[in-house]
Amino acid sequence: MNLRTVLSAGVLAVLAANGMPARAAMLTLRDLRPLVHFGTPHFSPHGGRIAIRTIRGDFVHDHWDATLRVLSVQDGRMRTLVHGLRHLSLVRWSPDGRRIGFIAQVGAQAPQVYEVPADGGPLRALTAAPNGVAEFAFSPDARMLAYVTAGHSPLSAQQRRAHHDLFRIADDDYLIDRPPVAAEIWLQPLTGGPARQLTHGPGGVLETAPPFGGGITAPSWSADGQWIAYTRQADADDGDSDRTGVVVVSVASGAERRVGAHRRYEYAPRFAPRGAELAYLYPHGPGPVSVMDWYVGSPQGVAHDVGAALGRNIAPGFAWLPGGAGLIGIADDRVSSRLFVQPLDGPGHALDLGALQALRVAVSPRGALAVVADSSTRAPELYLMRSLDATPVALTQLNRRFEQYVYPVSVEVRWRAPDGERNDGILTYPNDYVAGRHYPLVLFSHGGPEAASVEHFDANEIGPLRLLFAARGYLVFEPNYRGSDNLGNVHEHAIFRDPGAGPDRDVMAGLAMIESLGIVDRARIAVVGHSYGGYMTSWLIGHQHSWRCAVVADGVTDWTEEYELSGAGNLAWTRDSLGGSPWSPSAAALYRSGSPITYAADIRTPTLILSGTDDVTVPITESFALYHALASRHVPVRFIGIPGAYHSPQDPVHRALYYRAMLHWVVRYLGDPKESDR
Repeated sequence: MNLRTVLSAGVLAVLAANGMPARAAMLTLRDLRPLVHFGTPHFSPHGGRIAIRTIRGDFVHDHWDATLRVLSVQDGRMRTLVHGLRHLSLVRWSPDGRRIGFIAQVGAQAPQVYEVPADGGPLRALTAAPNGVAEFAFSPDARMLAYVTAGHSPLSAQQRRAHHDLFRIADDDYLIDRPPVAAEIWLQPLTGGPARQLTHGPGGVLETAPPFGGGITAPSWSADGQWIAYTRQADADDGDSDRTGVVVVSVASGAERRVGAHRRYEYAPRFAPRGAELAYLYPHGPGPVSVMDWYVGSPQGVAHDVGAALGRNIAPGFAWLPGGAGLIGIADDRVSSRLFVQPLDGPGHALDLGALQALRVAVSPRGALAVVADSSTRAPELYLMRSLDATPVALTQLNRRFEQYVYPVSVEVRWRAPDGERNDGILTYPNDYVAGRHYPLVLFSHGGPEAASVEHFDANEIGPLRLLFAARGYLVFEPNYRGSDNLGNVHEHAIFRDPGAGPDRDVMAGLAMIESLGIVDRARIAVVGHSYGGYMTSWLIGHQHSWRCAVVADGVTDWTEEYELSGAGNLAWTRDSLGGSPWSPSAAALYRSGSPITYAADIRTPTLILSGTDDVTVPITESFALYHALASRHVPVRFIGIPGAYHSPQDPVHRALYYRAMLHWVVRYLGDPKESDR
């Protein structure tokens, strides 16, 4: 039986089993407004309760409305502790289980750490950092708080008033308007008294997005309270988030030791709940264009790779199992986001979550798991697994309203590119799919590229578009081209020095496979993508010419501009992915041949361009270049700026307008799917 037969028969069987009524309720963008999102859960010290932050869009005041809740593990009873504070984040139990700490903004002051009694009561401020608090962690004995805050500007108030405010710029983004300042760790006694600065540079605590894997994490205390582990960046320049190492600092003296042997790309240190072992993330290799492995070391020992055989890109929000027996974390695996368990000795394995896709995870001292999860047809909720092999049971029903809608069928598809590279992706059928008809298709490329298209409900860059396009009557195809992190290290590393041509072969081979099913209206195909997906879109419309329309959202078009102007680690991503700087003899030609703007004269596709005005990951200048290249040649083009947005909209109103603009542009050119049968 060939692939076409397998896919068609499988989809028809699922559609028949679902018995979809033709006039059932289908989601619209407005219907998604009440969707509740979940932060990372946190177990109480004895494991009987879970604290979690939930977030919902307030479209009247245009902000995210956060609520701090506590749930009983036994019966799921839920209590609201805090509501209505701005920027509420990073929820943590105190080690004595009596209080819950979090970061929030009260009034006009900068965000600080607050606590509230676990059974309810008034708030109490724990910090008074003039420049606000970014991360924090309670000491194991609950007597002290470690927090991260930015240092003071080297310019005095008098210098600024007198305009003696010139400053040094190095590896910083093109929007920098003040001297870069490092963040440091401070200690705040919870029994009273002034805070004291613990770390003093050079460099500071990592507070900028890394170029590949890893991420920004809170300080981590050792079980005995003698050490704090954190990721130190070599300097305060936001383009240098590759220049990092995991260090431990003595709480008593402030003396520091390096744990890892590397000078770059070490991230997310976390001490075990017992003993002195410390886990962190480091690239598998070759080079940083690879999956992130778990390394384990200690303040006195040499770190070693315990996750090399797993071959999956571990996300930074991982956790230790009780007693330090092993690690658990989330990684993409084919079109799923799965939980992986890694013993300190022996092979790791994935847990069975059924159709659920893991978003966040926490481990109780008793070995239970709290998992925030969703699926392509199920809105996110908080689930409990009482052991590693238990079936997830829903603890919340905050998104129950979304059960009333009819959802499209999504299936995994697999194929090989002409050079043999294996790929996979998601094919979503229209809600009202009828066998024998030909449907318009939207091809959506994810960003990263060290990421993947996964069967989430409204997450990652595609957000609600899969559901909205399918409800409109379109097929949706999401290819996980080479560079994606879901098929192992070889697939991810295959993008090294091959940013466009190789992924192009993957995408087009996948599209040809979908077309071979006999369900696609080949005259009506749209290509859409964000970030690296925007790069892929602008590359594809410059090299392939069968598209009806395109959407390039915050898309890379020029690698030289990306190297010279961006921050947030993209300078390092560009250099280490292309094999050097634009001025390296070995890489200079690739900066030109690998940039979509080089081929802009060949673009004929009507194109929508979207970009945030404050985007320093992919500077808006690249969108300007693409816009003028098309407008000057009278190619239908529209360029939309999103005020204040950093690489994607941060507020609910702009987020909705952003997706609506994409939807309307595609509908404008693909039209009514029923016309495909006329």
